[in-house]
Amino acid sequence: MSNPPRRGALVGLGLVTAAALALQVVLTRMFSSVLAYHFSFLAISLSLLGTGAGALVVYLWPKRFGDEEAEVLLGRWCVWFALSLILLPLAVVNLDIVMPGKLTFGFVANLVAACVVASIPPFASGVVVAVAISRFASSIGIVYAADLIGAGLGALLAVPVLWLGPAPNLIVMLAVVAAGAGLLFTSDRTVRLGALGAGVLAVVLLGLSGMTRILYLEPGHSTKQGAPVGEHWTPLTRAFGYRPAKASRFGILIYDRVYAPVPIPDGDTLPDWRILRTGPQAIGYELTGPGRTLVIGGGGGRDIYTALSEGQQVDVIELNEGIRRVVDEDLGDLSGAPYSRKGVTTVIGDGRSALAARDTKYDQIHMGFTDTLSANAAQGFALAENNLYTVEAFQDYLDHLKPRGILNVSRLYRLVGDEALRVAVLAQAALEQRGINNPRAHMVVIRGTDFLGPPTGTVLMRLEPFTDAELDKITRLAGERGEGVVYGPRGPYEGEWKELVAADSLESFCNGYRLNVCPPTDDQPFFFNMDRLGSVGRREGKYWAATTPFSMLLLTLGILTVLSAIAFVAPIYLAPDAAPPPLSALMYFGLIGLGFLLVEITLIQRLVLFLGFPTYALSVVLFSLLIFSGVGSALTNRIAPRQGMTMCLTAAVILIVLSSFTLQPLLRALIWLPLGVRVVVAVLLVAPIAMSLGMAMPYGLRRLEGLYPSAVPYAWGVNGVASVLASVFGVVVAMLFGFTIAGLVAAACYGAALAHARFGDWPAEL
Repeated sequence: MSNPPRRGALVGLGLVTAAALALQVVLTRMFSSVLAYHFSFLAISLSLLGTGAGALVVYLWPKRFGDEEAEVLLGRWCVWFALSLILLPLAVVNLDIVMPGKLTFGFVANLVAACVVASIPPFASGVVVAVAISRFASSIGIVYAADLIGAGLGALLAVPVLWLGPAPNLIVMLAVVAAGAGLLFTSDRTVRLGALGAGVLAVVLLGLSGMTRILYLEPGHSTKQGAPVGEHWTPLTRAFGYRPAKASRFGILIYDRVYAPVPIPDGDTLPDWRILRTGPQAIGYELTGPGRTLVIGGGGGRDIYTALSEGQQVDVIELNEGIRRVVDEDLGDLSGAPYSRKGVTTVIGDGRSALAARDTKYDQIHMGFTDTLSANAAQGFALAENNLYTVEAFQDYLDHLKPRGILNVSRLYRLVGDEALRVAVLAQAALEQRGINNPRAHMVVIRGTDFLGPPTGTVLMRLEPFTDAELDKITRLAGERGEGVVYGPRGPYEGEWKELVAADSLESFCNGYRLNVCPPTDDQPFFFNMDRLGSVGRREGKYWAATTPFSMLLLTLGILTVLSAIAFVAPIYLAPDAAPPPLSALMYFGLIGLGFLLVEITLIQRLVLFLGFPTYALSVVLFSLLIFSGVGSALTNRIAPRQGMTMCLTAAVILIVLSSFTLQPLLRALIWLPLGVRVVVAVLLVAPIAMSLGMAMPYGLRRLEGLYPSAVPYAWGVNGVASVLASVFGVVVAMLFGFTIAGLVAAACYGAALAHARFGDWPAEL
């Protein structure tokens, strides 16, 4: 056993875990900029799998990691970590991983190659952490604390760093951090020269990237409109614009793999619904007349111009600053800068959070094709849609309407599901929740076509019923500007709309319909997932997105389950000369690995709405969870292992169960607070849970070391592999049953770990 680690070694370990955590976030941004949005969790799974694999290799070949001085070995693997971070973006930008219309052998081969290369840096960092944990096991509390605190700082800094430039460049910047960790670990001359060389190579590559396209990642789409302008990498998306083709009245805004048309006004003349092709959406303004409108999700500016041309004063809430910059600045000379035009006030933030902070009442609240199909850093961990399309969200919108004000929502008929129908069901559920007995008298659905031609549905709803005169007007305008009314107080009805009218209740319609079009809630905010577990792969009708998020998720879960089982069992048969530990001794580490990430996923989702940005939720939750887990780990030396293990696991179960039922209503009640206060509240709520979770690992490793000393890296690897499985399993549970159940599954994991601690074997000295 080595001597306790030096302070410099602890700092070096913290830098490695900070870089590894930041890599997960940056990889998510890089992959999701060129792949379909439901691949956003791929980077997280690769990172966790690579980390677990590194630990298992340390266990399987102990002689390769046991003969050398610990800090020299750690420094050398930091050099490999840094070099792999340099290799990763160089390789990925030269592989064609743009998602094609259908799977091809070339795409699959390139994607597999990208995944292999992307798993190498996490593998190297996993070796560093596993060596540190196993070689400094006598100081496990402080070593694990350094690991967690470093990861927490990485989480805090990763999202702000995403504003600094393209993701490939940021990965190379992380190589400089890894090289610095190598210098801190050891004074060995050879290792220090290697670390310096890797750092210099990274700096040179960053310099070259500013003068060449050596690190340029091609966009995740094809277009015939020449070179993009105004490319902006943000924590949410990679956004850029294209100037209009000849004779076109629209430029193009691209954010990741989603597009929006950017209207080009004719001088000072405002484009109207005819030019903008927003006929059905504009009908609501004919009913309310001139007034004040809230546009949630400004996109390329069509909805802003539609409202302005109808005599509205316009407030805009846009989540993505990169979108505003492309439309108003990079294309501003053509677009007329709609976000900053006279009569328009723009706020950058989440629609619901920004709305909750104001008392303004609107004549109309408009969401025109506002979607969440662009992955972001938080979705990489939680894969949760934002909260714009839930029953609770629609209640918030209704609360901010003036008397006879209209909520105006447009969706495609079929993108990944029957979206227009689901919005109508959602609107009806929100009205019923208000005690309205005949909600159909309060809503109308108008069929139309979008900019590129697919059928659309525009839902107009309000708290007061539409009058006969208003319905006459809507019917006439719907025929002139769209393809007629398909649902409302009057018939005739066809297809799914006829089924909805004929159903005994909204619940019976939802349960009997071929897709899950039941109204989403804040507990299950997956508006775009309409697959049921028993109907995956058996969908009828044509959809723009042929591969659904849920089917892709289930496929990934199956693959990861097989890989996790192999990683869990294979070392038993490939074990070194020493007798391997029984599987029962390792179950504890699998349980807390599964439980920890389930808690992480659930907390991120709960705080997305409360903090107003997915990126804020990611930073605050991960920072708080990891930092206070580190504090809990550091405190384990003060309490006897048997007593401490029982205490922390009992506290974890109680706190997770309480948070599952009380956190969401508490956060909804406090959402009006200023952002700074909300951040403090979030940290205080996460801290006690995190401290109890942080104690579980060092106590478990201390017990395992007393029983099976050589198995410490094996246990660390099992914990990492379980986290891989949890990264997808947790989302599947949330999609099927909600985040409350996902939290209770996490509590069950820690409850099973508590039983393991109470009734499992213990070394005599503990």
